[in-house]
Amino acid sequence: MKYWNNKGFAYWEFMARSTAVNLATGLERGGFRGTFLQMRAKIKEVGIEVAKQHMIFVQQDFDRGNIGDVKGLLSLKQMADYHHIAFKKFNIPSNFYGGTWLDSVPDDAEFKLYGDLYCHDCDTAAGY
Repeated sequence: MKYWNNKGFAYWEFMARSTAVNLATGLERGGFRGTFLQMRAKIKEVGIEVAKQHMIFVQQDFDRGNIGDVKGLLSLKQMADYHHIAFKKFNIPSNFYGGTWLDSVPDDAEFKLYGDLYCHDCDTAAGY
């Protein structure tokens, strides 16, 4: 967590804006059409669903107790999976999640290539 604590406002503002743009594009590719306000509301719905899935996956990580090294700390694979579950509910293509941009490349290979861009302190996927 130390890595993320040292990021300034500009970094987090950029992350929020790029996430909103990516989600809007993903929603449009998934067939959603709406006004600007409707798109904002739908992006919020997606965010709430992602948060719900995150909670479910953290609880599962605690309950199973044999995933990775730290109970409750998720791996890149776990995070990609819960994003994919949430996105599927809105027809957003799975490649709109940061670690799985390339459809033709296996997710594990992408995690090795890009994982440090958005997760410096993830757990391992051992036992998952």
